[in-house]
This record gives sequence, C-alpha cells and structure tokens, in this order.
Amino acid sequence: MRIHDGDFAYDIEQPRDPLTQLPLSWKYRLFRVRPKEEILESGEAETREEAEKKARAALRKLTSSSRAA
Repeated sequence: MRIHDGDFAYDIEQPRDPLTQLPLSWKYRLFRVRPKEEILESGEAETREEAEKKARAALRKLTSSSRAA
C-alpha cells in the first residue's frame, strides 16, 4: 500500500519468511517520487499501526523541512 503526499510517499508491507511462510515484522519505506523515485528511509516495526506511525512521522519531518527550504 503506497500513500502519497506531494513529492513524497511511503509504503507499508509485511513480508513472509520464504522458508516457513510465517509473517515477519512490518516494514515501511519512504520515497521521494518526483522528479525521480528514490528511497529516502526505511524501517521496521512489530505492528502495522506502529509501522504506519513511524512512516507518517518521517514523512512529516521531510515535508516540513522541504517546505521550510
């Protein structure tokens, strides 16, 4: 799932262990989507809600610093 905010976006996923197919911890990635897509930050969390909270916090930090510049 990818959430966009202006020139930035984040996605959240819960990969599975390839051997056991058990779900692993949640991962998030923060992107700059314009002018070209690049990964700016990534991280992990135990729950989906925590991963989304961390991704939104990182996105707020980026958007506030880019607007101030």
